Amino acid sequence: MGGQRMARCGCKVLAMAALVIAGPAVAAPLPPALQQAVARGAHIFNDDSFGSHVKPVPDAASAFAALDGAPHGGPRFMTCAACHIHGGLVRGRLPDGRRIASLRNAAAVFPRYNVKSHRVMTLEAQIRHCVRDGIVGRAPAYGSSTMVDLVSYLKSIAAGQRIAIGGPTH
Repeated sequence: MGGQRMARCGCKVLAMAALVIAGPAVAAPLPPALQQAVARGAHIFNDDSFGSHVKPVPDAASAFAALDGAPHGGPRFMTCAACHIHGGLVRGRLPDGRRIASLRNAAAVFPRYNVKSHRVMTLEAQIRHCVRDGIVGRAPAYGSSTMVDLVSYLKSIAAGQRIAIGGPTH
């Protein structure tokens, strides 16, 4: 990604983060407890390795390091942000190089049917799958504060997206 394009994308991420925390101009601000859950979820998304000892691939690590405020030049071990760059607001890349959709509308399209597992997946089940199989870490328990914070963050970046249960991700 070119420097100018990265800078534009970085500005969009900052603007979206401001909207997530502040909320739309016409809506009432989020209650402080919910603002804190969203902020904790963003921190978990960017920094928590869930006990993984898998190192991110160089491209993902350098993309993560390009984010403003990335700790120590990028994650030491896999995190959600290693593949879902820029807070999940733009298309990411798996360690094998395959492109993945942004997470902007993930909270708006779950639950959805998963053809591989032949079952309906909730957002929470998808998070557990990604942590367990992608990050190779300990998946957060259903209903745990970590899960609640991650779901709060993902729902905050989906604000304004059209609800399309089972629909396509961007």
